[in-house]
Amino acid sequence: MAAVLLLINRLSAKFSYPNLALCTTKWVAQDAHSDIKALLEMLDFPLNAYAADFDFALSNHPALKLYDQGEAKEGVGAGAALVYGLLNDLTKEQITQQVEGFLG
Repeated sequence: MAAVLLLINRLSAKFSYPNLALCTTKWVAQDAHSDIKALLEMLDFPLNAYAADFDFALSNHPALKLYDQGEAKEGVGAGAALVYGLLNDLTKEQITQQVEGFLG
């Protein structure tokens, strides 16, 4: 998503995006191999960036445990979905149960 924002920045430098935000997960924000902060600092416009404070510590599912171990990464939209859920008062327990339900 940061790369897409940099592309938008280059193609439309004369526009402003006051309501634009980037939402990611703490897995991306804290990844030592991802310098998302430096990428976002390359933008010519201010951007609100958020990282969902979420983990799968409450899960017993082995695939979900890989996220917390840094072995798995989420796709585009996971950070926004988590931020949206947390802002709308969903608990980590509720989100974890829903995700586990998708996995069967």
